[in-house]
Amino acid sequence: MTRHAAETGAYPDGVNGHLWELAIPLRSPFATATGRVSKRSVILVTVGDGSVAGWGEAAPYPGVTSDTVDDARRTLETGAVLSPTAAAAVDEAVADFDARRREAPLWRTIGGSRRTVPTSIAVGLDEDPVERLAATGASAVKLKIRPGVDVRRVVEVRDAHPEIPIGVDANGSYTWEDRRSLLELDRFGVEYIEQPFPIDDLVAHRRLRDEIVAAVALDEPIDSEMSAIRAIERDACDLLVVKPARVGVTAARTIHDLAIAAGLRIKPSGLIETEVGRAHTLAIASLPGAAFSDVADASWYLTGSVVSGSDAVGGSVLTEACGLGIDPDPAAFTPYVVRESPLGSRIWD
Repeated sequence: MTRHAAETGAYPDGVNGHLWELAIPLRSPFATATGRVSKRSVILVTVGDGSVAGWGEAAPYPGVTSDTVDDARRTLETGAVLSPTAAAAVDEAVADFDARRREAPLWRTIGGSRRTVPTSIAVGLDEDPVERLAATGASAVKLKIRPGVDVRRVVEVRDAHPEIPIGVDANGSYTWEDRRSLLELDRFGVEYIEQPFPIDDLVAHRRLRDEIVAAVALDEPIDSEMSAIRAIERDACDLLVVKPARVGVTAARTIHDLAIAAGLRIKPSGLIETEVGRAHTLAIASLPGAAFSDVADASWYLTGSVVSGSDAVGGSVLTEACGLGIDPDPAAFTPYVVRESPLGSRIWD
């Protein structure tokens, strides 16, 4: 497995970094089976040498990640053992930095191919999915569900858009006894059922695979290479949800390779991030074997942007631009800055 310089301490003198903690209101509250958020608190991380800079994003999500934005900021500032999303952000920034120094797009340096990645809108429990689709023009949809709020949502979308790919995401809210609703969802041709059962119940996920046509996707359990190996060994899923915001670019690439070797696919996804996190997810979606990506325009969720000019247009076409293909602009995200500080020097120890 390739290790970036941030992991090995291999960078020469002159390389340093900076962080900005941001709080950006959502266009509307986003509700899942684990809770409801009305703003996104994230940390942008940059690693550079004075002429080239790479960008990453720590995006702890309440009820989903094991750390908070305070955890991420504190460990990034001190250089102590990094929290999970902080480590992912540094790895992202280093991957972008390396690609820019090589004057190559990130998708190419990680082994992807240039293509158009379909956009998909994740619709929270409090939102009307048909209205959200009409407002965004997404080419696919993922509906958040929970017991009692499931079949009707799929029927509404299927009636309005007979051909659109539909996925559902339960965030672990069902039990095996609830599976009748999941079987009924399968009748409406959903592409995948994501994390129907709790994070530690791999057996139930494996059993469900035998009862439905839709792919079973694992999300929350996939927080490292070892957890991916565990899921594969237990035949618990058809799709591994890979979030660079959770594991970083290096581990995301390794999890992809493990999935392909096992005859599975990956589903690149994010944590409702800014354009920086979205661009990293887009790069992972360029890999062979990626399916049903959750690549969505940041503007579909956030009221503010971290880029300006043409970078703010969005889209999901991979380009030949170096690194992430976007250049975050501090002037654009200044209104949302909570605090900023240098990265802790011990990160490179």
